Amino acid sequence: MTATDLDAFATFVPTPERVAQAADQLVRLVDADSTSGAEEPAVAVAAAICDELGLAARRLPVAPGRDNLLVGAADAPVMLCTHLDTVPPFIPARRDATHIHGRGACDAKGVAVAMLHALRLLQDESRLDGRVCCLLVVGEEADHSGAKAAVAAGLRPRVVILGEPCGLAPAVAQKGLLKLALAASGNAGHSAYPELGTSAVHVLLDALYALRHAALPQDDLLGETTVNVGELHGGVAANVIAPEAHATVLIRCAAPVDAVLEAVRDLVPPAIALTELSRAEPREFATGGGATGPAVPFNTDANWLAATGAELMLLGPGDMRCAHAAHEHLAVADLAAGITAYARTAARLL
Repeated sequence: MTATDLDAFATFVPTPERVAQAADQLVRLVDADSTSGAEEPAVAVAAAICDELGLAARRLPVAPGRDNLLVGAADAPVMLCTHLDTVPPFIPARRDATHIHGRGACDAKGVAVAMLHALRLLQDESRLDGRVCCLLVVGEEADHSGAKAAVAAGLRPRVVILGEPCGLAPAVAQKGLLKLALAASGNAGHSAYPELGTSAVHVLLDALYALRHAALPQDDLLGETTVNVGELHGGVAANVIAPEAHATVLIRCAAPVDAVLEAVRDLVPPAIALTELSRAEPREFATGGGATGPAVPFNTDANWLAATGAELMLLGPGDMRCAHAAHEHLAVADLAAGITAYARTAARLL
């Protein structure tokens, strides 16, 4: 599509009435608990929103009781894609004069609503009708099951515009991840005689300290590799030398995952069992040739959707720094800007 073609309709600025409708719909979607693995309430609300917008949607099975939602033609060359699942705990919607608050408002239900309204604007332009679709997936926050199912279903767009909150500047790259389970064993005993036993908790804490303070592989574009100890369990009582301890660690990899894993193995003593739970390599994105944002430190469905063979972009309204937090929110102004950004970006790619 030429610049002249775009000039005829590519403002794609939603009316105040459309923005108000989108904000109301986002409140409803946030109020639908969709913690990963139990996304059906949000899928049902999203399907209802599609009906309200006159968009044809169909469910694509992922697992019993879990479906992706495909909106528009399955063979569309450009696909908008984001996720409906959220991390725990559920936080119901709250609205003030300028923002919508609650779990998923930013990551990524606001993105989903913006995409649906962008698709409506695109379909209203006859030259674009049928050439852009939207896929709302489940499982992104957990095991990427929705993205994997989409690939298995045979979806093969030419371009996927992934939606995650990144300030509406196309991200140039994302960090990879490495999720590990660490298990330490000790010798139980009376805590008054520490010399007679070995505390698994102490062994594990020492290893975690070393891991958190190590100089792990870095990258000029992606920066530092970071470590988060997300779960930590161990011991049986305060007066007992701990016989076992367990931790789950998520490492945001700025370098190839194998290089990071090798560094971790060098740091963790043989007494600790190390189990790899999941991994995803760092990835660069297409940017559409315009202004770009930075590389992002979080992970997305990109590595799984790459199996479609599509070119991948990452773009979305909101600030990921408030996601997964008690104060998660999205400005209504950003929701409106997201509608415009998705419609314009998709149109330029056709």
